[in-house]
Amino acid sequence: MDLEALRLAEAFFAGKPQALPSVRAFLLEAMGRWPGTEVVTQKSQVGLRDPRPYCALTAPGKRVKGRETPGAVLSLFLSRPLETERLIMAVEAYPGRFTNHLILPEDPADFEEVLWDWTAEARRFRCGKD
Repeated sequence: MDLEALRLAEAFFAGKPQALPSVRAFLLEAMGRWPGTEVVTQKSQVGLRDPRPYCALTAPGKRVKGRETPGAVLSLFLSRPLETERLIMAVEAYPGRFTNHLILPEDPADFEEVLWDWTAEARRFRCGKD
């Protein structure tokens, strides 16, 4: 596990302290499930790749679709739009490639297995790995 990458990701969310527990839990679980995953902190997001990017975490700064501002948004890169109440929007960035923006639960205890199923699907779609 790359502790420096985790530290940089946590620093990215320093302005959203309510998001830190869920972001930390998501990153640790993803790195545990898929040891080849690399966490890359950029100016606008924290990305996960293996070797291609398959999802990203962002810290939105304004209201989203009339909801309270979420602490963190998880963007999954899939071949299809998702249908879930956590979905903020799905954008077809390229033909057959959708970026699904979801509200990441603030409490890691609220992570449902379907969240990991979707993340695994994104990893398979973008990286060709199970």
